[in-house]
Amino acid sequence: MTAGRQEKIRFLLQKHGNLTVSDLAQRFDVSEMTIRRDLKQLASMGLVQREHGKAVYPQVPQSRDGIFISRLGEAHKEKLAIGRAAAGLVQEGESIILDSGTTTLAIALALNQKCIVVTNSLPVADVLGMRQEITTVLTGGEVQRNTLSLMGPMTRESFSGFNADKLFLAATGVSAVKGLSTTSMGESEVKQAMINASKEVILVAHSEKLTRIFYHTFEKWDKINTFITDSGADSNLLKKVEEYGVKVIVAT
Repeated sequence: MTAGRQEKIRFLLQKHGNLTVSDLAQRFDVSEMTIRRDLKQLASMGLVQREHGKAVYPQVPQSRDGIFISRLGEAHKEKLAIGRAAAGLVQEGESIILDSGTTTLAIALALNQKCIVVTNSLPVADVLGMRQEITTVLTGGEVQRNTLSLMGPMTRESFSGFNADKLFLAATGVSAVKGLSTTSMGESEVKQAMINASKEVILVAHSEKLTRIFYHTFEKWDKINTFITDSGADSNLLKKVEEYGVKVIVAT
């Protein structure tokens, strides 16, 4: 039902140009919160533009990178800053793993060094696949429609043969006490396979994720070498992370 409603929202916006959240909620007989979630997901794929209290159908075609920047959603400036800082850590000729997620997508947008990238993210592979200096390897697995990522046993197995120099890891929740968490066991297992295939683990997370704790903790801080976040992060939390021996980088 969600996918069907979102497709109808796109059609209505294409027809009318823009509609308010309230109007859309009445048309579909759902709550405004439900419509906001639909619009957030559509905006993350670059299919609509969100404005205060309404949604707008994109009238001007965006550049290729512009479409992917729109997928970063809210706090895209901070995520782009994290992406630039993370991409700057990649040395020419290295092999790296890019986890799925909007912050790792920002890394892909900033990456221009000659390197090998292994990823389970369809948007990341789309960004990097046309860059001649980068060899892009896409894992197998089942497509998760909400994140455009690949998950499952085939994805885990894809990482077993790699010896990556660096992993750029994402997490749904980041806690100084509980470590890194996510919302599904399947996602946790894929992330653990990435960690096991990497010499160095670099966590990238927007400050809004800090102090959040979700269903399953997939890793503690002792496996993390570097943590890159933005200037909105709480300084006391970052100090606690540094006490674990993790290097903290605040991207600006």
